[in-house]
Amino acid sequence: MSNIKIPTSFNIDLEFETADVMRRFFAWLIDFGIRLCYYLFVLLTLTSFRMSYEGNAVLYILVISIPVMSYFLVTEIAMGGQTPGKKILQMKVVSLTGNQPTISQHLIRWIFRLIESPLMVWAMFIPVIIPAVSMARSPYTQRLGDVVAGTIVISTRRKGSIEETIFRDMSEIDYQPQFPQIMKLSDRDMNKVKDLLDRALKARDHELAARVASRVKEVLHIESDLPDTSFLETVLNDYNYYTTRNS
Repeated sequence: MSNIKIPTSFNIDLEFETADVMRRFFAWLIDFGIRLCYYLFVLLTLTSFRMSYEGNAVLYILVISIPVMSYFLVTEIAMGGQTPGKKILQMKVVSLTGNQPTISQHLIRWIFRLIESPLMVWAMFIPVIIPAVSMARSPYTQRLGDVVAGTIVISTRRKGSIEETIFRDMSEIDYQPQFPQIMKLSDRDMNKVKDLLDRALKARDHELAARVASRVKEVLHIESDLPDTSFLETVLNDYNYYTTRNS
């Protein structure tokens, strides 16, 4: 398991923990079990209606082969970079920019999955040797499809608490916002600010707080004499104030 630094929209790196090989393998096993259950269910259903493959090849391809082959492509696009197996084991696919992968990146990963695992086309007993070798040789446990697509699989495991989000209840205090420009940023941007501020406070890293505050001021054209951490706390409060009033 290793960490990777990904640049944010504020030109400040965020560090992510890559998913290790064994967790990815167990996620694959869960997804394999789902596909196997689907395969057996549909196969038994078709045979119960006396529909043999010889006389219904097109039907078998449509209801068995195509769904099994496209499982990873469809689930990762629909679930924002996750499959049921990845979701259970708290992993997801992201691009090397830290954003959600594009459709083309998902397609590249899927095509290379077929190349890396050729038996997947007509069978469900998928070889894992090629992806395993690729991940073992990669510093970020990337298989070949990840390298070509520009993606990585990261761990999403974290302690779940509302304190880790940007939410702050401003409804019970007589709060006066100071920086209306903050609404130019998105929830994603503010979550990055909150994450970086938390890291700076935890590590007592005044330089990091100064860099984040400077970048926010630069992006939003704000002038303020507030201390860096106080400034960042204020913009987070302002963002919560405006969003809760506008919702």
